[in-house]
Amino acid sequence: MSNNWRSNGRGGRRWGRGFRGTGEFRGMRRPFGNGPAGHRHQTSYQNSLYKNELQGSNNKPSQPVQKLTEKDIFVTEYISDHKGFNGIIKSRFSDFQVSEINEKGEIAQLTDLSAPEPPADGNAILDDDDLLLNKYNLEILPLETWDKINKLTLCSGPDFGSVELDVTGMSKEERTRIHEAVKKAFGDSIVGSTVTIDEKKYCKFEKYRKGVRVDNRVKWMWPGQYVHFIVYKENCDTMEAASRIMRRLRMNPNIKTTMLGYAGTKDRRAKTSQWFSLRKVDPRKIVNACKDLPSVKIGNFSFSSVHLKLGMLKGNRFRICLRNVTGDPELVETACRSLRDNGFLNYYGLQRFGANTSAPTSTAIRCILSERAGPLERVLGAYQRHGASAALRMIPGGPHDRHTPELRLLRALADDCI
Repeated sequence: MSNNWRSNGRGGRRWGRGFRGTGEFRGMRRPFGNGPAGHRHQTSYQNSLYKNELQGSNNKPSQPVQKLTEKDIFVTEYISDHKGFNGIIKSRFSDFQVSEINEKGEIAQLTDLSAPEPPADGNAILDDDDLLLNKYNLEILPLETWDKINKLTLCSGPDFGSVELDVTGMSKEERTRIHEAVKKAFGDSIVGSTVTIDEKKYCKFEKYRKGVRVDNRVKWMWPGQYVHFIVYKENCDTMEAASRIMRRLRMNPNIKTTMLGYAGTKDRRAKTSQWFSLRKVDPRKIVNACKDLPSVKIGNFSFSSVHLKLGMLKGNRFRICLRNVTGDPELVETACRSLRDNGFLNYYGLQRFGANTSAPTSTAIRCILSERAGPLERVLGAYQRHGASAALRMIPGGPHDRHTPELRLLRALADDCI
């Protein structure tokens, strides 16, 4: 397949006759040992589970875990009617390449690993002469107040004193400009804070000394409070890459859903590119922290007022290499031409349902929607007796007022008439 780029909506990966599911072709070739056909990407995971089970124990599993096949979940139909051919998908992780397509239709491609230059500050002080001339911003504070603050820097002894400015009635933005002007003039030698005394607000300035909290707030200078950047990863999943980045930035990985966002999760056994977003983290800091991350590269920074959330993408573009293709060359060409011209059935496959027969998706649905005591007892009872649509009608205030997992699942089942 020379032209092997294909894009789809929401990341589906099913192909026409001759190329279906996650690696099964017409003929059900089993290239990966005893597992189900075409599931090479699950082999390493199963091996790691088997290894963990053996740690601290000499007992081997009594029998191998049975796996679902695509036929078990009714993935049986093809668009075309040719005989199909055999081949291996994901023999190597580099054989499967995924590039995210954002809502603007742009394809994620990592081309620039450098951090962007900070925007020019019109009030920036460039040299010592400018510093002397522009140290005090008289539009912010009068000269006598600047003199009082300057005297604090010259004080010695145990009691340095402080300068307090009555800012009652000022907005937060006006108070922020005062603090920024003082910080710009004196750096870390003066510590500023806003305090409330007798129901009045004051900007309080003190000389820095050990034990006094330093104001570490830095003015955000970039256009847009969210930093967007492309993450290129190899042989690791999206959540693992996100956790690595959070740890390098010394952020709590448990809050990554609010601080670090992404539009979709990408395959582990693959080379993938996608957008991430972080709120008010200097891109230079991100580059320095993540420059030597194994199997993860970042770059192509941009800025936005929007934080990325799951689903904020048009789809994915795939580049797939098939190995050990066997079959008549004309038949292979026919299959590729059909795929190009007619597309394919975009099944929900084993990646979505799970391949373990001991806990298939249908069992999970039954557990989530099982009738039990609680605020949803009547709703779940109605589902068991009359189905999803009847259960939604039992919700007080209408079916869209609540967003629990049970009700979201019921809405999906009702929409699909299951």
